Parts: sequence; structure tokens; C-alpha cells
Amino acid sequence: MEKERMIKQLEDLAEHCESMIDKTDQNNVWRDDTEALKEAVAKFSTECTGNDAQGVIRAILAKEGISQQQLADKTGMVRQNVSQMLTRGEGMRYSSFQKMVDALGYEIILRKK
Repeated sequence: MEKERMIKQLEDLAEHCESMIDKTDQNNVWRDDTEALKEAVAKFSTECTGNDAQGVIRAILAKEGISQQQLADKTGMVRQNVSQMLTRGEGMRYSSFQKMVDALGYEIILRKK
């Protein structure tokens, strides 16, 4: 199932759970379920995936509207080095990838396919 469809289903389920909340019962189980589903949607919506480090970083830059110069400033790297890392075909070092990911406010998560 594609990501957008899953997000839509989670949103619909959260809406359904919210409609089941008894407003007079502060301990209503539907309240917790609604909160959990909304948190899942928020996390899942910000996720960036890809098959290569350069593609993931480029996707994040586009999504966040951040330039290579701004990324260079955030990481303390030279913009030309950032540009080379994002365009060369041989990949980038994990340490550089992690430095960029951290500077962009993301985390690296590995998930089994």
C-alpha cells in the first residue's frame, strides 16, 4: 500500500475514533486511540524514504525548502562539498549522511521491507 493511501486511512480512522468519544468521560478509550492515530499520521507524514543517501537528502531539501548553501551553513561544510556529495554517483560516507540528516532535524530509521 502506498504511503499517501495509508496516511489517508489513518486520518479517517482517527476521525472515526474521535466521533466515538464520550465527551462526559475523561477516561474514554477512544480519546487515547484518537491521539495515537494523530501522532502516527504526524510522524508518517514527515517521513522521507529512498534507495540512496543523496536522493533522501535532496528530497528533504526540496520538502523543507532548504538550499544547499543553507545545509552547508547548518553542517559547517563548504557548499561546493555539499553539492558534490549530493550529485556524485559513487555515494557518500555514512558520517556525512548522518551529519546532514541531523542538521536537517531528521533521524535515520532502518525498517525491514
